[in-house]
Amino acid sequence: KNDALNGGLLAASLAAGGFAISQGAAASPALAASGGLAAVLGYFLVSSIGGADMPVVITVLNSYSGWALAAEGALLKDPTLASVGALIGFSGAILTKIMCDAMNRDIVEVVLGGKAAAPVVEGDVVDLGPHREIDAAGAAAALVAAESVLIVPGYGLAVAKAQYVVAELVDELRKAGKKVGFGI
Repeated sequence: KNDALNGGLLAASLAAGGFAISQGAAASPALAASGGLAAVLGYFLVSSIGGADMPVVITVLNSYSGWALAAEGALLKDPTLASVGALIGFSGAILTKIMCDAMNRDIVEVVLGGKAAAPVVEGDVVDLGPHREIDAAGAAAALVAAESVLIVPGYGLAVAKAQYVVAELVDELRKAGKKVGFGI
């Protein structure tokens, strides 16, 4: 559903932009229409992206700004703008590729808001034991009973601004003689 809408917006934006270029200075309404359609397309593309993918989208947009700057430098025949824009564009693209590889996601899936399918595992099924859900009190009891604790902070911890609470938790656990480590 969104793909058809996004495709239509892209085609209309490109058509309006092409018309504006072919008509020159007399086609400022077509240029405004192309800009407006591109803004709406940008909103629909980004609104379908999940929270965990947002850092990747930010690096993609950073890369786009570099390519726009490189194009501006080429049009203005300014080698400094062109080279700085290319540097920004390439570094954003490289960072995007690294982040997508780390998340085992394809850039097209990230930008278009698709969900990655779970990988198919071949071979024997390993029994990891029973699954147990616990509440906050159960988590506290498990921390008290543990000899060592490994904390793996993620994007959700940063969004929740919970790093200060985690620091207090680490201090209390270490005071209680627990070994605390971080997995990054």
